[in-house]
Amino acid sequence: NSSGIYSVSSLPTTTFLCTPETRTQKNIPWLPRASHQNHPTLPFTPAARTRLFSFRHAHAFARASISVSSVMMHRSHRQRRVFAAVLRVLVVVVGLVGFAPVAETAADTFVYAGCSPSRYQPGSPFEGNLKSLLTSISNAAPNAGYNSFTSGANNATGSGGSSTPAAYGLYQCRGDLDNGDCASCVRSCLAQLDQVCPAAYAASLQLEACYVRYDSSAFAGQLDTAMVYRKCSTSTGTDGGFLKGRDAVLADLQQAGSNNGYKVSSAGDVQGVAQCLGDLAAADCATCLGQAVGQLKGTCGTALAADVYLAQCYVRYWANGYYFRPTQDYSQDDVGKTIAIAIGICAGLALLVVFVSFLRKTC
Repeated sequence: NSSGIYSVSSLPTTTFLCTPETRTQKNIPWLPRASHQNHPTLPFTPAARTRLFSFRHAHAFARASISVSSVMMHRSHRQRRVFAAVLRVLVVVVGLVGFAPVAETAADTFVYAGCSPSRYQPGSPFEGNLKSLLTSISNAAPNAGYNSFTSGANNATGSGGSSTPAAYGLYQCRGDLDNGDCASCVRSCLAQLDQVCPAAYAASLQLEACYVRYDSSAFAGQLDTAMVYRKCSTSTGTDGGFLKGRDAVLADLQQAGSNNGYKVSSAGDVQGVAQCLGDLAAADCATCLGQAVGQLKGTCGTALAADVYLAQCYVRYWANGYYFRPTQDYSQDDVGKTIAIAIGICAGLALLVVFVSFLRKTC
């Protein structure tokens, strides 16, 4: 009723483990005393008083619980909103890092480079010829896996009456690359060449899947079997099956001249690849590959993997499960990519620390 007191008949049968007597004995101050003396019109029996006490304080406890729950729910809701916001930021950061270009891919892994000691002067006529040559290489790569160019003429005369050398150059992509991958590899090769051999009169750079060379003297089509790079694994294989497979692969690779200058082969647990420059005739390609195989066997012995690059061809083989790639890379862009990834990771960790600190303050 309006006085806030319920009649005995309307009291629920709530079980509560505390009576006025036990409350006094346990000294629980937050439960108010229940006294029938304040309401003399209700002739309560001891059992009725216990039931009334149980109901009123159970009701008060429930209201207090609802109030605390409301506060906690409000705080929990706010924390969830903050958590969702921080999570969205972390997803963006991780996404940006995940979509950042990988610092080094198989196609543009650095293998070797060679630079002439002589240097041209910035702004010289040869620099103009070279820039034109390298532009032609970059423009041709999306359309073909091999091409050679000449820029300038030897009979041109520069200031002071001296002759201006022409720039000769070529590029070649591995035989299994499509035009898009070839173009991408050549662009990376040109960028690294500029970093490794700045202002050199002659330079060459080999990546995993493409090759670029230029010079102030003509060289295309002229057989050159000088060794420029060799690598042998430290692990060796003396198993008869391995040696038999290796020899079979190397013999097959020497037939690349009759296969447009590119061939892959496998026998047992051994695989290999060989390629000649596109300007070599089939006979010259066979000669170059024969010398490469001889160098490989003579210098690498029974190595489980070996690479031999001559000036105009290369031969490589490896046992299954053992294939090394050189890891050195002179690309300045790759350094920037690595730094960008590191910054993204640090930013994500910083946001996580801020979020944890916020949770501690609000809990």
